Amino acid sequence: MLRCLSTPERIPLARTSRRHAGVPGLVAAVIIAVQALGCAAFAALFLLAAPKGASLSDASHLVFSLLTLVFAIGLAVVARGLWRGERWPQTATVVWLVVLLPVGWAMLQAGRGLVGVLLLGGGVVGIGSVVAESRGAARP
Repeated sequence: MLRCLSTPERIPLARTSRRHAGVPGLVAAVIIAVQALGCAAFAALFLLAAPKGASLSDASHLVFSLLTLVFAIGLAVVARGLWRGERWPQTATVVWLVVLLPVGWAMLQAGRGLVGVLLLGGGVVGIGSVVAESRGAARP
């Protein structure tokens, strides 16, 4: 028969993360937060374009807007984690920004220079910021 054992010792609380990240983490958090706002705005604008005679169906506009809104919420959660100096959003940030690098390059090649430069610049600076933050957090 199994018995539950208890000890009078107190279990130490888990280490909590810093209240705020260092400067590189804050830079990465701002980049991701701006992208989250951009996704939310794009979701709203895409939904508003549905009744204006767009080539896609209303259902397609709705589903695309909802999916983009889910991404915006996810990015906002990641930005909040970065702002607080937590480690878990660092991988998600790097993956997201690496995925956006070819998108930025494609925008440059398509003649959308400003969008391409913003995506590429934000990606490179964001990745560098996350790497710098993780190296700074690893130091005692």
